[in-house]
Amino acid sequence: LAALQGCARVRPPSGGEPDTAPPGLTGGRPAPGSTGSGPLSEVLLGFSEPVDRGSVQAALRVEPPRLLRSLRWTGDTLLAVRFWDPLPADTSVDVYLVPGWRDRHRVAQPEWQVLSFATGDSLRPGWLAGQARFKGQASRALHLALSDSAGGLQRRARPDARGDFVFRGLPADGRAWRLVAWQDADGDSLFDPAHDFADTLRDSLRLTLAQPRRLGLQLNAIDPREPGELSGHFSCADTLPGVYFLRLLPDSFRLADGSRPADDPGLLPEAERARLAALVARPVGAAGLPDTWLRLAQDGPFAFAAAPPGAHWLFVHKDLGAADSLWDPAQEPAGLSAGPLRLPPGGSLSWPRFAFPLAAAGDSLSPPGRAP
Repeated sequence: LAALQGCARVRPPSGGEPDTAPPGLTGGRPAPGSTGSGPLSEVLLGFSEPVDRGSVQAALRVEPPRLLRSLRWTGDTLLAVRFWDPLPADTSVDVYLVPGWRDRHRVAQPEWQVLSFATGDSLRPGWLAGQARFKGQASRALHLALSDSAGGLQRRARPDARGDFVFRGLPADGRAWRLVAWQDADGDSLFDPAHDFADTLRDSLRLTLAQPRRLGLQLNAIDPREPGELSGHFSCADTLPGVYFLRLLPDSFRLADGSRPADDPGLLPEAERARLAALVARPVGAAGLPDTWLRLAQDGPFAFAAAPPGAHWLFVHKDLGAADSLWDPAQEPAGLSAGPLRLPPGGSLSWPRFAFPLAAAGDSLSPPGRAP
């Protein structure tokens, strides 16, 4: 105990720089990763600096869950966690702190801190943990489902009041995991991607012996129809008088063979040009241009503030007539993005540069960048 307490004390020199380093869990007893500890009744946690006791106690978790007899502090750097009953034999135990606990200077620890050991002779190292939210807010109504690459349902869970969740005892054998968090819209406790608000992690979600834990995962379940934002900067070197109209076209607009259209719609085959002209000639509502239309000045920023999620093409034309928003393929120049642009529900895309007229084939529209 004296050794842990001595190692844990870190005091910055008086008059130095403000403390910006978050506190950390520096060790404990049993030692992290140890086995064969036997049925203990107490675990010690050592901290890198004096901490705010209340925040630590609120962040403390034990898996498998155990009823606590007491929490005893030595100073503010050593915590003894005592259980009502000894830990059972042959059990893999995790004592951990969810993000948000603080030191005395109110600097918060943003990561998960874990002390793992086993009362028996083997650890179950596989861990997936993080926070699930609904539209950016913690929600206990969320459901979580974890399945492996074969598609079989492995685990179900619900986050706590802060949105924190953890899956323990997973095989760290490199298999791919798929984790879904959803708000159950129809109340059947089953995930329906067409109706339930959801977020999914997949592909890179793997556990190996070299990386047996993935902590700090973030999921944000939103309406699959949640609109997003597409923005950018429009610039035009053409000095002829005219008005510009920018429109989002659905991904259903493709060439007959399914390939990407040319950047210059004037180079499309006549039938495809006519189909595009008919699509952008749909009448504008009485209330003005809808969310998928914009009237542009010569230069400046543009933004579709409530664009529907999905894949879109970005179409612009210069209206040389009566500014009626209709494209005359024979007379009016136009440009088409190198899309389709894929806007996630509630997400955002940015185009740093959208140049018109075309400078060269394939060079007129800068590729989009994902905004955070």
